[in-house]
Amino acid sequence: MNQEALLIEKARDGDISAFEKLISLYEKKIYNYCYRMTNNHEDAEDLAQEVFIKVYRNLNKFKGNSKFSTWIYRIAYNTCVDKYRKKRKAKIFSLDYFNDEGVGNMQPVSDNPLPEDEVIQKERYEKIQACIASLKPKYKTVIILRDIQNYSYEEIAEILQLPLGTVKSHINRARAALTDALKGKI
Repeated sequence: MNQEALLIEKARDGDISAFEKLISLYEKKIYNYCYRMTNNHEDAEDLAQEVFIKVYRNLNKFKGNSKFSTWIYRIAYNTCVDKYRKKRKAKIFSLDYFNDEGVGNMQPVSDNPLPEDEVIQKERYEKIQACIASLKPKYKTVIILRDIQNYSYEEIAEILQLPLGTVKSHINRARAALTDALKGKI
């Protein structure tokens, strides 16, 4: 039995310390996912906390038919979509990339770029963010999961509980919509 499975079993038996260790494996990733979905630090913190409350309350419902990470991301996805439905604001979701330590990682192409190049790069990045923000939630989600978080098509299908063909179609449509939105902007 691997460490994660052992922690899950202990947490199910009421071991708070095991639950805290289990959550520590995912807290930064889930926060980053929520941040990308909301483009707001406070909302991301609230959503991540809500996700882990749901995980705690429903841990006994985790059957092990999929990876634990898939199960948690499904809860995070549903929690973010529920918030989106309540707010109905187009400004949720961001392309900001954070590494597992929560540190921003927008690296310049060269070690010593010219200030003008940095401004141009930042403007392009902001235009890409705005174009992603204009996508439908189902397309934003697949772009985030596939192109930012590098999940496989199969993992995305599990997380979103969609057929593999539908996932591929959504990714294709999302990329096409993003390409159309970016035409003439960068």
